[in-house]
Amino acid sequence: MKKSIIFVFALIFTNLLFAEDLSGYDIMKKSEDLDCSKTSVAKATMSITNKKGSTRVREVQMKEKDYGDISKSVIVFSTPKDVAGVAYLSYSYEKKADGSKKDNDNWLYMPAMKKTRRISGSESDGDFMGTDFTYDDMGDRDLDEDDYLLMGTEKVDEEDCYKVKATSKDTSVKEPVRICYIGKSDFMVRKVEYFDRQEKLHRVLTCEGIVQIGGYWTCKKMTMKNVQTSHFTVLERSGIAFDEPIDDKIFTVSAIESGMLR
Repeated sequence: MKKSIIFVFALIFTNLLFAEDLSGYDIMKKSEDLDCSKTSVAKATMSITNKKGSTRVREVQMKEKDYGDISKSVIVFSTPKDVAGVAYLSYSYEKKADGSKKDNDNWLYMPAMKKTRRISGSESDGDFMGTDFTYDDMGDRDLDEDDYLLMGTEKVDEEDCYKVKATSKDTSVKEPVRICYIGKSDFMVRKVEYFDRQEKLHRVLTCEGIVQIGGYWTCKKMTMKNVQTSHFTVLERSGIAFDEPIDDKIFTVSAIESGMLR
């Protein structure tokens, strides 16, 4: 049955009202709750450029598996030779019914030293393997760690976005404020601005190549720039696949130490 023009306009108006009623938290929750696969695999190239324009290129393998109450991921460097075999293993835990949450577990294996060390919470805002991403960036951040304020809307590369200010409840963190630009059409992150404790812009993340693969929204290219040092890292993913079987054994310390993923 054809819908009347009055019905269509009423539906559009209702949707607009609903969108305007969204709070900053609601928008971030919708972004976090986008459909996710049980597993994901990808290859990636990390291009690290300093302020003089010199670039180093590293290739990595990335695998992740969601177990419901815990998500496990592993990143293994393939090239160049000086970092080949370096591996980062991370366990991210879901919040329990009583509101408690276990701190994430993270390990870094350095083959040159034949040693695995645990990454402590105090190191989580440190640079990840000389890139402009931090160890925190490589994991999941709980929504309840921040307070949110919807600042309005703004375009990012012609995409209409919600502009949400996220302020950490822990004022001691290196970057207590983030301005997040979330696509209105798909709730995917398009850009994030990170501010330091002096309220100065520190880093800017831009996300490009946002597509659907296997029914899941994903980002193929991320650029993180440290605007204070003019240093930036470009992460480009390829060979992305979802819901493929992954052996549980690879998400263990013994697996990264044995070079199982090299």
